[in-house]
Parts: sequence; structure tokens; C-alpha cells
Amino acid sequence: MKYDPQLIYDVGMHNGDDTEYYLWRGFRVLAIEANPDLVAGAAKKFAPEIETGRLAILNIGIAGEESILPFWINEADSRLSSFSRCLASLDGSCPHHEIGVPCRRFRSLLEQFGIPFYVKIDIQGSDYLCVEDLEPQQLPQFISVSEISLLTSLHQHGFKRFKCITQSHFLPLQMPLIAEARRLERAEWLRQTRNPLIRVLRKLGARHWLERQFNRIRTREGWLFPDGSSGPFGDDTLGRWLSYDELRKTYDEFLRTRQKMPRSFLWAPEGILSNRFHVDVHARRE
Repeated sequence: MKYDPQLIYDVGMHNGDDTEYYLWRGFRVLAIEANPDLVAGAAKKFAPEIETGRLAILNIGIAGEESILPFWINEADSRLSSFSRCLASLDGSCPHHEIGVPCRRFRSLLEQFGIPFYVKIDIQGSDYLCVEDLEPQQLPQFISVSEISLLTSLHQHGFKRFKCITQSHFLPLQMPLIAEARRLERAEWLRQTRNPLIRVLRKLGARHWLERQFNRIRTREGWLFPDGSSGPFGDDTLGRWLSYDELRKTYDEFLRTRQKMPRSFLWAPEGILSNRFHVDVHARRE
């Protein structure tokens, strides 16, 4: 399989926010999305890029074998749609319906399109299927997954350096906190405090200044990442790359910190137990 440094895989394209950023950066993109309605919308939006060959969109799912499988559409939030009915419906609490989606093994895509520079994976409970199909001798330079539980698997497949990046503000879980995280902590306190003087300042216009602080951390080279996007990747992510052991220790320390300080912009909302910090795990092969 040939390595292509100008290619990115967007596995779990959703509405195309990430794909649009990768194209803006000058990469070619292979986008994979199981939801046919989202694929139709993206095909219309990115028609020029598809026409010129800069983008290919596959309306497929990733599975352990080639087949047509039931895919569950969450009718309230399409981001939650999944091949797992439990995940898609939030244990039956959300309206959802079933469609059939053709599926392929991730390895077959690598064989057809080549090894990309970066792979973004966010496919609601199925990220592991992509990681399992990677060969240690043929890895992308960078990868990100939406499940912290895959850290060990990434390490075992040959990735050497890691970051946990929060999806709310694209900050690294790193001790000590980086300057951007400390600045945002102060801005969050100013936004939430009930101090009478600060509340008056917010009404007089400070609220707009605070919003600019949060938008600034979500901006890279003039690109403002919208809510729900995966944000920067590779060496453009903030913080330093950690070894596997360093990140394991750091994550455990943040778990202890959360117990002592349950309110923080770094934490995911209470009840999201599978991803307590709402992070993506980014990894690099060397």
C-alpha cells in the first residue's frame, strides 16, 4: 500500500465541517459517511471539489466484513446515529429509525486509496474497527479517534506519541495546564461568577469580550472551527506530545482532579461516563 502525504481520511464525515477544513488546508480527502441524507447534502455542497478529484465521498459504513447492516438514525441529533441501536437511541430515550447501509472493511479502503497522512475517525462506537485494520509497518503519520478506550490499542499498533484534546475548546489534557487553558479558566470564571461587580461588567459589554476569548481558542490561521467539528490535527494541536505512559498517568490525574473540582470547562457534562472529558485521542507514529 502506497503512502500519500497529501491525502486525509475523514471517517465519519457527518455534515462535512471537518472535510471542508481539510480541503481548505489543501489536502485531498476521502470522506466516509453511513447516513445517505448527509452524503447527499455534502455531495451538493462540495460538487466542485468532487468534480476536480480533490474529494471522494463514500456512502458506506465500516464493519468487520463486507455486508449490508442495519444503521440507526437518531432523529433528534444525527451525530449520534450508529450501527449500535443502544448508542443511537441513548438506550431507547431518543426517536430513531433503521436503514440498511453497505459496509466495507477499513483495510479494503487502505488497499484501494492508500495510506493517508492523517485519519480522523468518529463513527459512534465503531472506531476500533479502523484501528484494528492498521498494520504497524504501514501507519498514517497522524490519527485521531473519539474513544479514550482505544489509547492502548493505538499504542499496540505502533503509534508512539499521544495527546488528549478536548472537543469543547481543543485544549490538551496536560499537567500543568498550558497558558491557553489557564486563560480560558479565567474567562470561564468571569462568565459564570455571580460576583455583583462582574455581573454589571458583563451587562456593560464584557460578555462580548469573553465570547471572543472562547472563539479565539477555536481559531487557527483565520479558520473558526464550528461546534461539533474535530478541530486541528497533527502538530497543529496545542500542547506537547506525550508518551503512552505519560498520557495514562496524566489522564488518571485528571480523573482525580475532576472528583475534587466537578465544575470545569475541561469536563464533559455529568452523565457522559464513557468519555468524561469529551476528548479525542490524537496519535503520531513517531
